Amino acid sequence: MANTANSTCDVRKRTGESKFQIQSTENKHNNQFVVSYKNQFYNIKDFLRYHPGGTKTLNFFKNRSLDKAFEENPHSKAAFHLLQDFMLNNQEKYQKYEQSLIDWNQAILGQVGSLGQHYSEWVNLPVNRDIKLFKSNILESLTITPWYMIPIVWIPVCLHFLYAGWTCISTNNIESTVFKVLISYIFGIFLWTLLEYVLHRELFHFEPPVNSKILITLHFLLHGVHHKAPFDNRRLVFPILPAALTTKVLIMIYSMVFPQTTLYFIVAGTLTGYVFYDLTHYYLHHGAPKVGTYMYLMKRNHNYHHFLHHDL
Repeated sequence: MANTANSTCDVRKRTGESKFQIQSTENKHNNQFVVSYKNQFYNIKDFLRYHPGGTKTLNFFKNRSLDKAFEENPHSKAAFHLLQDFMLNNQEKYQKYEQSLIDWNQAILGQVGSLGQHYSEWVNLPVNRDIKLFKSNILESLTITPWYMIPIVWIPVCLHFLYAGWTCISTNNIESTVFKVLISYIFGIFLWTLLEYVLHRELFHFEPPVNSKILITLHFLLHGVHHKAPFDNRRLVFPILPAALTTKVLIMIYSMVFPQTTLYFIVAGTLTGYVFYDLTHYYLHHGAPKVGTYMYLMKRNHNYHHFLHHDL
């Protein structure tokens, strides 16, 4: 308890801020987490678990001003842009900046291509809202995937390829050992790590030409949508249908490179790597890892990627 008290005192001394009074808000909505910045009030309750520093970093600031804290800990333009979505008593549904570029009441995939030179900045200024890509509800449903669908769909597929690989070597009397099978499987996991790194760096973060509506739209569909709405939990994992098509192409490529004795095990390893990657990515956005743990550091680094160093 003494350490906690000292920690609170240190924060109070560092910020030099005292509690403010919000009779109209605090008394009526006790479940809110209200802070102020430059005489504006914000309810950041829904943002607490997403903060790179964790929930405990912000606990002290409930009903306090953030002016001094922001002065001592500079935040990015993206962070301040996101803050506006939590403003209290904001009569405008969306910020003027967003309204001037996109009609948020309509499906936005068909609009982003026209942003031209404004696209690069716009896509890296996050918002706290769900995004509708298509007018068609059927097409829209194909782009939305709950996190639990990843293990439900892909773990059985991984097991299928492991079984297919073992059946292949057994049926054809191919001499193989558990060690060789394990090496092939682990190699597949390594291939996923390499594949994800290359795709993320070279494809997801390529800079589309400002005069190409098609490439801007493609970039937004592939990855830009995630940077624009990083807390939209419906879009944090890869949709099943495009993932299945990608897997089909990957198997065709693998079959031209690897012998049949190892092919299925390598595919199973690659898909296993993908499952762990996608679930970890979801947790980094919606989980609250304990301060100081490896996952906590990963969450911080991933948030830096979203809010500051977008190309890293």
